[in-house]
Amino acid sequence: MSKKENYNYFDEFIKLTEYIVSSAETLKDVFMNFNKDELKEKTMEVHKLENEADQIIHNMTSYLIRDFLPPIDREDIAKIGHSLDNIEDGIDEILINLKIFNVTEIKSEVKEIIDVLILSTKAVREMFLEFKQFKKPDLVKEKVIEVNDLEEKGDRAYEKAMTELYKNEKDAITLVKWTNIYNCLESVMDCCEQVSDCVEDVILTNS
Repeated sequence: MSKKENYNYFDEFIKLTEYIVSSAETLKDVFMNFNKDELKEKTMEVHKLENEADQIIHNMTSYLIRDFLPPIDREDIAKIGHSLDNIEDGIDEILINLKIFNVTEIKSEVKEIIDVLILSTKAVREMFLEFKQFKKPDLVKEKVIEVNDLEEKGDRAYEKAMTELYKNEKDAITLVKWTNIYNCLESVMDCCEQVSDCVEDVILTNS
């Protein structure tokens, strides 16, 4: 890839967030309209998105190695790319676990977590739509705060779901399954906060 191709890291970040939002929406569809017979197809759909996102990260890394003067610190670019990749990987892992654990019924408490997760991924996308203007950071800061607030809301939904699980579920295998699934969901929301922290660090460094 040459300079003539006008590679733009900010546009590539946005592309990654589009994959993330698409994957999150597929995940929500799986949970809200659960059909075990469709799980394999949905898992493959998200896994394809995850592979395409990986290719963007690979291209970004290859270009970054040769880039003489990136627009922000190269370590920040790598860290942001890695953090976005973690979100996509986490969504992929949730669907894989549903398949591995042979889940046949969805806990009602998961709806609140999924709603927050969707909002978090969309807030991350909106944050990166503004990130090009990182030297005029007011709108970016608003989105950083929104992502962080959603992570706290997600923590409360996670705690509520886990409390209900250990209060009401008597089957040990089901406990193990849903503890893992809830932990994976909570981890994805943590990853959304982590990437917003990376963006905030870039703003602070460049203001």
